Amino acid sequence: MTATDLQQYLGVIDHMKSLLQTADFDEVFSLLTTDMPKSKQFLLKMELKRMAQPCNYFIDLRGHVSGDVKAYEYLGHTHYMDDNAIRVFEKGLKQYGSYTLGLYEEVLNTENNFRVIHRKETENRIKKALNKSQNGENLADKEVSDPLTIAEIIPFGHYQIRQDERMHFSIEVEMQFHNGRVNASTSDLSISGCKLKLAEPVDIRIGDEIRLHFTKLEQQFVLGLTDGVAYKIVDSEIKGSQQFLRLQRIALENDTSFAEFLQRFITGNKHRYKVNLDSACESLRTKGYEQFYLQRLSSLPVFIAVLEGKPLPLFALTTDFNKHIWHYFLDEQHQAVFDSVFSVKRLKQLINQESDVKSTILYSFTHAAKGKLYFYCATSYELAASETLRDIFLGFGSSKPSWRVFHCQLLSLDPQHAQAALTVPEEYLSKSAKLSPLTKGLVKNLRYAINISEINNVNSTFWYQSYPIEQQHLKLLASFAHKKRADKPICEAIAMQYVNLRSESRYLYKTPITMYSAQKPLSITGHSRDFSSKGLQVESSLPVSFSKGDIVYLQLPELQKITKNFVLSNLAYEIMAISKSHTIMNLRAVENDTPHTGRLFFQRLIQNNRAKLTLADESPKYPKLANALRNLFITSSNSFVMYLHRKGIRYEMHTVGKSQQEPSLFQLLTLQYPEISGIDLNLLLRNSATVLHFAQHLKQMKRQDAAKTYELFIKVPNHNMAHESTLSCRYDFEFASEQEKQLFVLDALETGCLFAFKLALSRASRPDAEYIAPEQNYISAYAVHKAKAIEEELWSVAGIIDIVDISAEIGWRYGASFDPIASKEEQNLLLNPKLN
Repeated sequence: MTATDLQQYLGVIDHMKSLLQTADFDEVFSLLTTDMPKSKQFLLKMELKRMAQPCNYFIDLRGHVSGDVKAYEYLGHTHYMDDNAIRVFEKGLKQYGSYTLGLYEEVLNTENNFRVIHRKETENRIKKALNKSQNGENLADKEVSDPLTIAEIIPFGHYQIRQDERMHFSIEVEMQFHNGRVNASTSDLSISGCKLKLAEPVDIRIGDEIRLHFTKLEQQFVLGLTDGVAYKIVDSEIKGSQQFLRLQRIALENDTSFAEFLQRFITGNKHRYKVNLDSACESLRTKGYEQFYLQRLSSLPVFIAVLEGKPLPLFALTTDFNKHIWHYFLDEQHQAVFDSVFSVKRLKQLINQESDVKSTILYSFTHAAKGKLYFYCATSYELAASETLRDIFLGFGSSKPSWRVFHCQLLSLDPQHAQAALTVPEEYLSKSAKLSPLTKGLVKNLRYAINISEINNVNSTFWYQSYPIEQQHLKLLASFAHKKRADKPICEAIAMQYVNLRSESRYLYKTPITMYSAQKPLSITGHSRDFSSKGLQVESSLPVSFSKGDIVYLQLPELQKITKNFVLSNLAYEIMAISKSHTIMNLRAVENDTPHTGRLFFQRLIQNNRAKLTLADESPKYPKLANALRNLFITSSNSFVMYLHRKGIRYEMHTVGKSQQEPSLFQLLTLQYPEISGIDLNLLLRNSATVLHFAQHLKQMKRQDAAKTYELFIKVPNHNMAHESTLSCRYDFEFASEQEKQLFVLDALETGCLFAFKLALSRASRPDAEYIAPEQNYISAYAVHKAKAIEEELWSVAGIIDIVDISAEIGWRYGASFDPIASKEEQNLLLNPKLN
């Protein structure tokens, strides 16, 4: 979209559209811009040339416009547009002469686009607010009085671990400590400890040892505890005039009989006295929110072992939403190249970073030659050493279709965390909950993980292409090429295991198929691998030139022989996914006004032959290894996730999840109100206006759809964190053009400190019942209402927003004079004032 400072020349731009590719362009342009300043003439000509660039981007307006979107074929590609966008597209083809970047932007900025609607509504609100301020209303006072939007924090990877059950049990005891004896009473009791209530505070410290005399119990039972039971103080809290102490029993050789008595006493009185379920409830909620995030994990964790002092990438934890990153890093032999991407030198560079969050930006492209695929990768730290290297790598690499930009973060692992923490008594765990010796052996040497997030997009690639390419410097790229190794270590993709989210079962079945498309009528042969009523997975005998989103037509000659009721030819299917080898495709039946013949046939086939058909086997190669890797990741990650809950017809955002490390956005928000227990989201949500924007997109999304991404920019002027009002927060959809966004970024970097984040919104899957079953079953045994309340809360989660810090990438994208190392240090000082 045209920059704000050129909006006044839209008439000239519209007039010149049809002349962009003609010989008369320069002459007519000179006549129309005679009265313009030379600087404006230059900017306008550059804008017109930018708009005239050929474009091969797919247009997909599903979930982005208020109209009904349908497939639209153009030059062999399938776009998804509504009638309004189609009119703009076809009119633009006549004006531009072909499909160009200017036409692409016009289609994405039609009047019924939710982003355009939101921007106009925002502009109207600002105008009304300004009018009110001119009429004497004090906006500053109004902002200060706005209520905080406090969100509850779910701590990922942090569970209340209980060695045994706690029972709400109040009984009189006598506490013996260094200053004498006082009477007290228990509020809960377990084999390993208890919680004590004192009428008045006493002079006692955490770590002190005391002795408890169970005077009341000894009146009813013969315990033989003349010297009392030894305990250690682990926590102390004063509420009003009372003091509460948490005690841990000190196991001694001569008190085993007391432990056995407590075990029998608690077991026999479970249903008489209430079992304390607080820790189990907290663990259930934490694991419930974790699994929503893990199911939609779009970053790829690569796990690295250290053997004989050498790092070896062994596993990558894959999901349906991060497989594109895994496939990108596969060579021509379908082997991962992480061993060379994350070399010893690069790992040391990450490990030696002084900040708590150790990360870098990885720029990458590939080159195919003589049947081999060569990878070229460079980190922001490597490119910062030489401006010449930076310009040639970014400029040349971004011109390649394989250009990618990744945020890579180093995570330190503790193999002991591979085993899930014990949050309920062992009798509620399945026999397979514990890791096998084989799995423990596979993870025992894992020391690091690199979490890889793809952060490039269509607009960012365009900006990188503006870096100058000097031919004589191309040879410098050789230093970033990955060498081919004969002894390359094997890194395996381990699929994350969670509840089967398919709407129906798939069955293995191999039968010949023939397929073709309207654009490529030549028939292609192959066979099916599996099927359900709504789709198939097929494998072609040769690589195909189809792409995701294409419509293909199938014929099933062998299956046609067994039915006369269905015509199994010209069956329309949409390609939902295609392998990197372009031989394996996942197809979904295209439903129109009339029922799909293929769907009806396969429904009948499954109903009549269910006992004979074989379910697709999805059992893992290494049982429970995916669970172990998942546990390692969630306990060490630097994640920050926001959740959207559906309440009737409304959407609310009052819950966030974060890792034990504090992500930068979390630190930025908590600096505003450090005294509150939750986190204030008002800066991001603008009194729920942003939630409405997210909700509009979420309503159009399906569970299997890829995430909708946004970019968030937070400017801290003059490094002043005095109040939220000093921060300037803008989303990418609030900018009128990429050029306006560039001006905001450059100004923020020059006059203050800029934080930038990529937000990925996706529709939440249903809760994974197996993952949370132990806690759910345990709570249900004692308090069904509590289990049901948490279940209802989890089922209300409609969407998640995963957040990645892209501050280190944003400066170079927009051509700023930017040092990523110094910028990171500056941000660390801002977020951690004590370092000053």
